[in-house]
Amino acid sequence: MKIFKNICMFGLCSLAFLSCKNESKIDMNFPEKYEGKTVELIGFRDSTILNSATITDGKAEFLVQENDSVKFPLFTQIVIDGRVRAYYIAEKGKAYLVADSMSVPEGTPMNEKFSKMLAELDSIENLDDMDLYIKFAEKKYNENKGNPYGSYFGVEWLKYADPEKIDSFLNESPRDFRDSRRVKHYVNFARLRAATAPGKKYVDFPGETASGGKTSLANMVIPGKYTLVDFWASWCPYCIKELPDLESLYSTFKDKGLEIVGVAVRDQPDATKGMVEKKNIPWKILYNTQKTPYDIYGFSGIPHHMLIGPDGTIISRGESVEQIRTRLSKLIGNN
Repeated sequence: MKIFKNICMFGLCSLAFLSCKNESKIDMNFPEKYEGKTVELIGFRDSTILNSATITDGKAEFLVQENDSVKFPLFTQIVIDGRVRAYYIAEKGKAYLVADSMSVPEGTPMNEKFSKMLAELDSIENLDDMDLYIKFAEKKYNENKGNPYGSYFGVEWLKYADPEKIDSFLNESPRDFRDSRRVKHYVNFARLRAATAPGKKYVDFPGETASGGKTSLANMVIPGKYTLVDFWASWCPYCIKELPDLESLYSTFKDKGLEIVGVAVRDQPDATKGMVEKKNIPWKILYNTQKTPYDIYGFSGIPHHMLIGPDGTIISRGESVEQIRTRLSKLIGNN
């Protein structure tokens, strides 16, 4: 197999490198759509770019050496165009990755074990039960403090946990975990969630109309009506998958005082428009908000739902479509 990049984190590798005792190698295979793109190896905790390669003939590889600055096991992300395509634990040995979806490499012990953990987490996520998801993340974190698994599950817990529990959680965490850049980022997001929790007034932010004119969320939230804000993107498969459920919800409650506003985040306007037209989305869309909603409301993943009451007060956040249906049935009825 041709080596496209054979670069150590701190300089060019020599042939002597191949005889090092503690080296981690990963061979990667990518779909055709990634041909010619740059793939980056990025540290999970601090987002440092550790290595990069150009995808050629659908292949690329990374070779990492343990040294005074780089200690195994090292938890990393494989990133293309700013989006995480896989997680990789650099440890002694050779791993293999077929990056056709979010995945973990095979071939080394820690990656194999982590792959099974993520499969279990995915099965819980498919149940659409956020409380169960949070409990599972906390359990796995407590079982794995101080290793790469703990870092991942600790961050997953921080993304969605009750902000009031954050301080006690951090007080019991290893210093290198709580002082990491990624953890500090999600701790800040937890503070933002607390400031925009149910019972608070919603916070306005700017966006665009389909034609590129300036507007804002407040221009789409009608006083006296319930408004379901759906933070989504054209590239988000889960967002697209739930559109039929949202359409059913809208059909049931639109004549009883419900409006839906789709807020496109981290999405290009043309891509948003294309998906709106393809799926015939019938509700109002706020375009080109990019990352602004994340920085106001502190959510980490999409789709994310926020139900606003007739007086502008946030009623719920992070609920599934079915949970919102149940809530609206109690608030405004479904007959």
